[in-house]
Amino acid sequence: MAVTWTRAWWRWTGGPTTRPVERVVRVDGRSRADEPDDERQAFGRWVRKRPRVDGGKRRGDGCGRRSLSPTWVLAVGGPQPAGRGGRGGGVGRDASRLAGLQRRLQGIAGGLAVYDEAPDNVSSSTYSSTPSLPGCRVAPGRRADAGLPLARVTSNRIDVEALAAMDGVGRFREVLPMLMDPVAFAEAFVSGDAAGGCRVPSRGMERHRATLRSCGVASDARSRPAFAMKAFTTPKKDGRTARLVLDARPLNDAMRRPPSMDLPRLRDFIAEVERHRFAMQCDGVSYFYQFPVDASISRYFGIGMKGCDMLLNVLCMGWSWAPCIAQRASNVLVRDLGLAWVDNFLVLGGTLDEAERNVAVFRKRAQAARVEVRAEGDDALWQVRSRFVCVGVEFDLAAETQRHRLDPAWAERWVGGSGMTAVLSGRATARQFAEVFGGAVWATDILAVPRCHFAALLSFAGRLGGRMVDAAAPVWDEVVDVPPSARRELGALRKIVRENPWVVGGVPEDTGSVLWTDASSRAWAALLEAEGRFVDGRQGVFAGPDADAHINLKEMLAFAEGVVRLCWAPGAQRCRIDNAAVVGAVAKGSSSSYAANRVLSRSLRVAERRRIVLCPGWVPSGEQQADPYTRGASLPRFPAPLSASR
Repeated sequence: MAVTWTRAWWRWTGGPTTRPVERVVRVDGRSRADEPDDERQAFGRWVRKRPRVDGGKRRGDGCGRRSLSPTWVLAVGGPQPAGRGGRGGGVGRDASRLAGLQRRLQGIAGGLAVYDEAPDNVSSSTYSSTPSLPGCRVAPGRRADAGLPLARVTSNRIDVEALAAMDGVGRFREVLPMLMDPVAFAEAFVSGDAAGGCRVPSRGMERHRATLRSCGVASDARSRPAFAMKAFTTPKKDGRTARLVLDARPLNDAMRRPPSMDLPRLRDFIAEVERHRFAMQCDGVSYFYQFPVDASISRYFGIGMKGCDMLLNVLCMGWSWAPCIAQRASNVLVRDLGLAWVDNFLVLGGTLDEAERNVAVFRKRAQAARVEVRAEGDDALWQVRSRFVCVGVEFDLAAETQRHRLDPAWAERWVGGSGMTAVLSGRATARQFAEVFGGAVWATDILAVPRCHFAALLSFAGRLGGRMVDAAAPVWDEVVDVPPSARRELGALRKIVRENPWVVGGVPEDTGSVLWTDASSRAWAALLEAEGRFVDGRQGVFAGPDADAHINLKEMLAFAEGVVRLCWAPGAQRCRIDNAAVVGAVAKGSSSSYAANRVLSRSLRVAERRRIVLCPGWVPSGEQQADPYTRGASLPRFPAPLSASR
């Protein structure tokens, strides 16, 4: 049974507390009289929510349904402003008003957040008294910068108008008004939220005030900013300097979502690089801070400080629109010349002469738009190479077969890090697990290792992440128990990363055959087509637990049976499936369902041993050749003409 919340309201209970306190109340149908007296007195206010029962589904590819668990609600005590609806000064008549309330109360009295029921495999220390919160997630804890100075920030400013004039497809011009046009900026706000009013003070940022002024990144506010948000610093990878970041969640919540970044998928990025033999790479110096912001817009990028707030005069790192603007600007500079990954520029060429010509064009564009760049690492600026490291990937384009692997320095840090040791021991903080898991996702993408092989690790990460939402109290330092199955899979991936094998690019030759698979509620079937006829096939009936499985999981089972029983020739094997969820899972190598990952892992391991590359494709159900054999028809005698399935 899935439960979704349709109405909610605050009720002030008149508790004896004189300061905001944070406690968790389980809302599962119990009346308030069922709560212990000490809890009833300690809470400044409590939350009721009226559930509506329906058949809601979790997001994902649908390969296995999972009902939503009972819900936990965080109630933050303290006096409440008068509101509309409810009784005793409650706020809101629907869930959307609760989100608005949370934005307005930031920095004043706290907020509201909803959490899933606490998972069983998280240690009891996670459920200690305030300030710990059960199974909740905040933005990953920021490492203290230990008083590090801000990294050198350029005072250069990009000529965005000149850059827009180079935009042949108009994607950058589409978002440029968010930097220069206050009217367009205001139109991006959710109705009624452009006035702002949020102020969250920063801690320890006063010592950076002179640095921010000197480089022109920020200036003292002459009037109250529309949004004065918390700024913080995080250490850069050199370990000697820090990066300034603005916690722009109040602003992000008040604005509509930005359009697509136009960032290439990592696998597409790698494939495009490996089509060339030479490359030049560089990156933008303090790239986000090179984008100027109109003075009338900078009042939305305020930094709450003691004494006098400051206003950012450049693109705000932390604002949801900033990556989109930066990436689209980068795409203009490398159009028809190479690739860009936010502030990393890669100019490519099939020959040395072509690469040098493209570099010359890129230099002219960068100079015309006044974009300041620098060489990556120890490379000389504008130097063309065939072996280099870019966005954490080492490329060797001079080899007979172009290849790539993980950046060895990154792989060494991930394998031998303290976080990895803690996770493999079985008890690690949520922050350590998140960092290790993020590295695991990155490594599997680069090394082309299907993530379905790590079903238990994915399942644990999904459960832990799904039960954590933003909260006022930090929980990333709480200890969680990592299941043995997840640790075993992580250990296997760690071994692969330690070896860091080269991955050869390119697509193998086609096998010349097509695998058709289909499933109904009762049976499955698979056919192998080659040379204009069916050469082999299998069919069967679902039994045991599989008989009650979701149709998407049955389709995955049919696909696995077809691969294991019918596909033997090495090469690119075309597969035709009429289920989009299965097509997507096979294409990306993983599913959101644990059961589907186990089935998919079995078929992909068989394909790897036989040196088969599976190439799935979707077809309408009316064109599925295997469909009749899932509905009672018997397989023909092979070889059989294609008309046999009609």
